[in-house]
Amino acid sequence: MGANGSTARKVSFGLDENEKVTVIEGVKLSEDVLRRMRESQGFDSAKPPKSKPDSHKPTPIPTGSSSTEIQEELRKDFERQQALVQEQLSRLAQRERETAVTAGLDDLTPALLIEKGKAHEEQAKVKMLARQLERKEKELESISCFYKDQLETLEKKTLHCSRLAQQYMNCVQQAKSALTNHG
Repeated sequence: MGANGSTARKVSFGLDENEKVTVIEGVKLSEDVLRRMRESQGFDSAKPPKSKPDSHKPTPIPTGSSSTEIQEELRKDFERQQALVQEQLSRLAQRERETAVTAGLDDLTPALLIEKGKAHEEQAKVKMLARQLERKEKELESISCFYKDQLETLEKKTLHCSRLAQQYMNCVQQAKSALTNHG
């Protein structure tokens, strides 16, 4: 099915309202293929028969057949392969829906998912801020203990200095009284 210049392409698939798989984008069909598809719709409007898993192999082309018979065989083979791919894609889509339902994401809209993500971010931020607050409280507690110790030390030094000053005053008083008594 390739031609000289054919390359691999990414194709997006989707489901229509009848849950049939359709190609959304990524495939460009030639005029010849489109014409054959239109002709095949005129010949066969019924659903293509379901193929067996191992029937995806192309059927051998009978020798000595006319070009219309060959084209008809190719068209039927193409339809069988297309039906097989469609069936596999619908099974895959069903499996994805079931997975989404079991994950609980089927009921969530995109806006709700965004809101849920924001709430998760806010919770993480709250936890981080709570840890920072705890660290700051511990730091403040240690600073408070340090200042209490410094205050006690200053009070002790003040009392010591007061005693020294009192002793000094007593010495001065004694010296004055000794000088006034002698003199």
